[in-house]
Amino acid sequence: MTRHALFFLLATTLGLTACTIDDTAAPDSEADTDTDTDTDTDTDTDTDTDTDADTDTMDGYTVTMETSHGTMVILLDPVNAPITVENFVTYVDEGFYDGTDGLGATTFHRVIEDFMIQGGGYTADSTLKSTHDPIVLEADNGLSNSRGTIAMARTGVPDSATTQFFVNHVDNGFLDSTGANDGYAVFGALTSGLDALDAIAVLAPAGSEAPAEDVIITSVTRD
Repeated sequence: MTRHALFFLLATTLGLTACTIDDTAAPDSEADTDTDTDTDTDTDTDTDTDTDADTDTMDGYTVTMETSHGTMVILLDPVNAPITVENFVTYVDEGFYDGTDGLGATTFHRVIEDFMIQGGGYTADSTLKSTHDPIVLEADNGLSNSRGTIAMARTGVPDSATTQFFVNHVDNGFLDSTGANDGYAVFGALTSGLDALDAIAVLAPAGSEAPAEDVIITSVTRD
């Protein structure tokens, strides 16, 4: 799918929700708000997913996410996205994502090759887990939606992100914040696990965004 074809898909579906597994939308999460998409940009993005953070001072902000289809290690960026990182690690520590809270492990419920993989909201039986209040959008933080970065999913309402996140399968600079586009807040990047990202991204059959088999988040820990 070309960038322009993908943007047309986003423009016609962004206001839909992720409340059913097969919703055709941009990385949205829970609400039912119909909105028009923000303006696309042709900004080129760097494929290097390294962050500028000093790892010696980042204790507690390296997250290892094990899934049924491989492991991804994520370096979070509390300097550029402090509210988003604090929100994410709160859910990690509560066992929300891997089900150690006793309420079921979440999954990657939506995968689009050459776009992104989205998860962190639904269990394998399609139950949407309860969340804390939504957070303020931190998309205007200088971080780009490049390959291997992690960002918060949300509805068409900017300050609506809760638990759902997505990992960019390719450079998606048109999801960045611009003057005319609220954007999606990047808050970290993979330091390893691109093979797992690639494996998950191709699991949806043609014409679907639901993976053909469950992609379960089995463990999420941070160092």
